[in-house]
Amino acid sequence: MRLDRANRSFLAFMGIALLLGALVFCGALGGVLMPLILARASRGESLGLPGAWLLPVFPFVGLIAVGIGLGSRSLVRQMTASRRLARRVDALVATAPVELAGAAVQTGLDGRLLFMDSSDSFSFVYGILTPRVAVSRGLLEGVSRLELRAVLEHERYHVCNLDPLKVVLVRALSATLFFLPALDSLRARYVAGRELAADRRAVAICGRRPLAKALLKVARSPDWSELGVAAAIGGSELLAVRVNQLEIGAEPKPEALGVTRVAFSLMGVTLLTLAFLASVSSFGGPTAVYHATGTGLTTATLLGGLYCTAPFAGAGLLAYTLIAIRASRPL
Repeated sequence: MRLDRANRSFLAFMGIALLLGALVFCGALGGVLMPLILARASRGESLGLPGAWLLPVFPFVGLIAVGIGLGSRSLVRQMTASRRLARRVDALVATAPVELAGAAVQTGLDGRLLFMDSSDSFSFVYGILTPRVAVSRGLLEGVSRLELRAVLEHERYHVCNLDPLKVVLVRALSATLFFLPALDSLRARYVAGRELAADRRAVAICGRRPLAKALLKVARSPDWSELGVAAAIGGSELLAVRVNQLEIGAEPKPEALGVTRVAFSLMGVTLLTLAFLASVSSFGGPTAVYHATGTGLTTATLLGGLYCTAPFAGAGLLAYTLIAIRASRPL
């Protein structure tokens, strides 16, 4: 994975999301509140609704539950759309012409390129774990050999960078951490940055003119509801910034995060922190945390986040590396 601006935005997004997830889900909930609840239970105190000490826990746990619900819904929605898109592609697949098959070998997409019998002019990358490139008959008939090469080099960037998988992750995590709207800005930066980076790859190999001509021919995607959810496509809304990059010969500056989004994100973090501190106070405050965990409140939160997150983060990194290696090879 090259550290271009798109991937830097993705890494920044994942870093913030994982840090907050570790502190909130693993540290605050698993490292502090669960030991406090278990300590109360071990003393034979009621955990039911009549226990007034338990009521302040509900807002904090409720915020976490809402986030998990939103993230799960986003994940299910994207996976469902991905399966529907795969079925739609399979229904239109035809034998690839010799010209397209040769271009696939030339660009390193051999075994990953599917030819679709459609008169519309489009191409896109889809497949969460096994990215593939779909190219329509309309596109093949409307572009020159060099323009086709530029399109495929653009799509190969998405394949090698596992962009369909990354989109799933940033959308699901953004929904889970709904109280941080600034993450939406980082997600938008990544989506725009990946298209610009893919264009720069195509320009480096084929030049500006072939890509510019091809861009105008394939900017409009087919009107499929699942396409925007499950595929790595730029969309017409990014056409202006992509054309701007071709004109100036450099990557345009990304939009600022926005004061409003940052302010609401700070408010969201503050609200979650206050809800957590109120929960701890209902158990007796830092003294109760020390008796239940043997450490202070801050230490218990940080250690809980570290111990709980480290194995999952390591397993996730290993899985991503294996998927990336597989995506760089022909099928």
